[in-house]
Parts: sequence; C-alpha cells; structure tokens
Amino acid sequence: MSQDLFTNPFGIPPPSDDSYASLSRFIAEFSQAIPQDQFDSFRSKLTSLHEALTSKLRGETRPQDDMSEIRGMFQELREDMIQGQNSLREDMIQGQNSLREDMIQGQNSIAERLSRVEGRFDSFSISFHSLNGEQLSRIRNIETKTNETRTSAQRSENIINRKSYRDTKPIPFINGQEPPSDLPELKTISDVDNLNPSQLKAYLEGYGCKYVENEPQTSLKRKVSDVAGFIKCPHDNLYEFSTLQDIGNQSSTPNRILRSRHN
Repeated sequence: MSQDLFTNPFGIPPPSDDSYASLSRFIAEFSQAIPQDQFDSFRSKLTSLHEALTSKLRGETRPQDDMSEIRGMFQELREDMIQGQNSLREDMIQGQNSLREDMIQGQNSIAERLSRVEGRFDSFSISFHSLNGEQLSRIRNIETKTNETRTSAQRSENIINRKSYRDTKPIPFINGQEPPSDLPELKTISDVDNLNPSQLKAYLEGYGCKYVENEPQTSLKRKVSDVAGFIKCPHDNLYEFSTLQDIGNQSSTPNRILRSRHN
C-alpha cells in the first residue's frame, strides 16, 4: 500500500502493512487527532472508510470494498483536511491582523491619553511654579521688611544711646543675620574709623550700602557710621575720620575729646 496515501499533518505514522490491525490503528489515531469542533464532517467519512477497510480485510463483498474506492475516500479526506487547515490558518491570520490592529489602536489611544495627561501635568507644573514663585517673592518681601524693621529699631536705639554717650549694640545685616564674629564690633564711631579696607567692605555690603570704586575711605566710613546710628549725634557728627594711611593710629580719644567739649 502506498505510504503517500496516509501522509497527514498530525505526524501519525502510516500503517506498517495492509493488515487489519495496522489500518485500524492508523484510523483510530487519525480520528483522535482531528479537532472535533472544526472537522465534525470528517467523522462520517472516517466511519465509512473504516467500514470499507474492515469489509475488505474480512473478505466481505460491498461496493466500497474496491481498493481504488478506499484510496479515493482517503484522498478526499486528505483534501478536506488540507482545506480545513488552510481555512483555519486564514482565520488565525485574520484574527492576528485584527488583534494587531486593535493593539495599535489601543496603543495610539493610550499614547493620546498620556499626551493629554502630560500636557495637563506641564500646565499644572507651570501654574505650581508660578504660584510657588509668587509665594517665595511674598515671603522674601516679608523677610526684607522684617529685617528693615529690626535694623531701623536698633539704629534708633543706638542714636539714643549715643546721645547719652553710651555704647551701641550691633545692627543686623540686611539678610537678618548679626555681623560675623570675625568683624570688629561697632560700639563707637572710632570703631568704624579703625576698620581696615576688607572689614569696611564687609560692613558696607552687609548693610547694603551703595558705593563706587575709588570712593574716598572717609565717605565709606561715614556711610557705615550712619547705618550704625552714629552720625545723627552731634558729637559723633563732628568726628573727623582718618585716611587709609592713618588707620591703626586712631583711637577712641577723639570721642572722649568731643565728649568733653559738649559736656
């Protein structure tokens, strides 16, 4: 019997010979391999084929007993199987294409939603930063006004103390912090006069005093003295600041001299 006649897509070995047992084994395995939900129509053909083979091998005489008729039935069954496989493959391809299109549409929809979400987030972020910037600006304004109030209050107190010939207290810088400990404390106007250039610059910048390059040292000292509350007092206002070359030679003696003059 031709082996090509029993070639199948399920990998079922063909009958080893023309015996009834070998043919029955092949038909039984072939019947189980066919998906019943897809190929129910093959069942009746397989039944007819099984009956024909059985009657042939038992020596019975029936119209279907001719071997050419049996081969025809096998060939028809094989063609139906191939057609069924092709149909199933086409359905799978169409299903895959449909699924792919659905996935692409779903991805595009998700991308559009993400884009809208990102747009809303960017808008929210801009609004938040804008609002946050406004809040920070307000906080800085409050801090600036608070520092200015502290400076003004301490300056007024220093003016009163100097009129009574008492030492002054440190005035906070414009950032609200006290002058660094490495800077000389300004208790009298002579303390301002004894500042070296770097110390004088530190006080000028700390108090936010405006000045220009090459501005006379006496002018810079007067600006610091004014912030410290010295210049408003008559005896301090008469104080003559030393030049840069004289720094170190000046002491609090002029203050004492001025004080004796006004007593």
